[in-house]
Amino acid sequence: MAMTTAIVGGRMIDGTGADPLDDGLVLIEDDRIGYAGPRSGREVPTGARVIDAAGATVMPGLMDVHVHISLSAPSDLAQELIARPVGEVAFEVAQNLTQTVAAGVTTIRTVSDLAHLDIAARNAIANGKMVGPRLHPCGKGLTATGGHGDLMPCWLCQSHGDICEVVDGVEAVRAAIRRQARAGATWIKLFQTGGVIDPHGRIDAEEFAPDEFEIAMQTARMMALPVAVHAHNKTAILRCIAGGVRSIEHGMHFDTECAEAARGTETFFVPTLTVMDRIIKHGAQAGLVDYMIDNVRQRTTQHHEFVRYAFDIGVNLACGTDAGSLLTPHGSAGREVVQFVNCGLTPLQAIQIATQNTARMLKVEDDVGSLQAGRLADVIVVEGDVASRVENLEVAGNMRRVLVGGREVAAEGRALMH
Repeated sequence: MAMTTAIVGGRMIDGTGADPLDDGLVLIEDDRIGYAGPRSGREVPTGARVIDAAGATVMPGLMDVHVHISLSAPSDLAQELIARPVGEVAFEVAQNLTQTVAAGVTTIRTVSDLAHLDIAARNAIANGKMVGPRLHPCGKGLTATGGHGDLMPCWLCQSHGDICEVVDGVEAVRAAIRRQARAGATWIKLFQTGGVIDPHGRIDAEEFAPDEFEIAMQTARMMALPVAVHAHNKTAILRCIAGGVRSIEHGMHFDTECAEAARGTETFFVPTLTVMDRIIKHGAQAGLVDYMIDNVRQRTTQHHEFVRYAFDIGVNLACGTDAGSLLTPHGSAGREVVQFVNCGLTPLQAIQIATQNTARMLKVEDDVGSLQAGRLADVIVVEGDVASRVENLEVAGNMRRVLVGGREVAAEGRALMH
């Protein structure tokens, strides 16, 4: 016999961009939504478990498609990597994932992690061995010697390696992609440029040569694996769009020309605004060197303008935070929604990016990302009226209830252990 849960009252935001619905009702039958609409439109079945959403907003679970679950928001990435044995990292991964769902984030994509722990975590969650979000793993990212993802000091090595594979040459790139697929990755991550935290202005450099980039795309395409690319500078971004990557990460120089090139394609722009904001606001106190903070600060206003322009002309946008990386806590998708609003979007537009649009990027929009009959019941109940006070999404304690597939996994900002 099906178990029915009724989320009653509250203001419903369905994730499609539609106006909020006052006094809504969501009926969940086992793991899927049976009804989502006005409370007056359906009777609550006798015997249903009732969740009172009065004074709250009911909406789809948030998504974050730029996450490093084996990092825990350090101020020094290299120190984070060398200071912990892999067993200790595994326990941190479990903690990071519970922190993620406690903050209302019900789906993530990982984009480079140690020892394929993201793939192991995906399997453990799916098999009911631990609590966490739905997880789309890329395994280890691919970077060139000396590239942005080559974080280990050159005089050190460790048995479980780095969060990336360092590969040079066409055959090495091809083999590394095959290794990620063999391990169980469902995405491939490439580092094509330097980053804002790199010394010596490497944000303007590219890593993989054209033939290496092309073989990466060809191999991933043959294996039906979508590709996410860390790309900051214009040349690399345009190369990614022309090459058919599924997502461009960060994109500090995703200018109007890049936006025009991306419009009408299946490429998504994931601007990771949160990590940039965290570096500016907390970098000095955390001891980040001046050039890191200055690199971000000098580009942030323009980055926000580029995001707004891309949105206005119809470029596909998705929600990613760089959670786990520098000073960026796990469960930060609500912060990214607020950052999209800071770029000039409305709260409903920003929420749609973090739910339905991001589900489209992952090609799972028929299952998650909106409150509609037939969808999996990934639902959050958030204190207050989020449409008028979007900042409520930033605080895990405002998550009155978090459900993944109809199963309550967190309440009042704390994950529930089953």
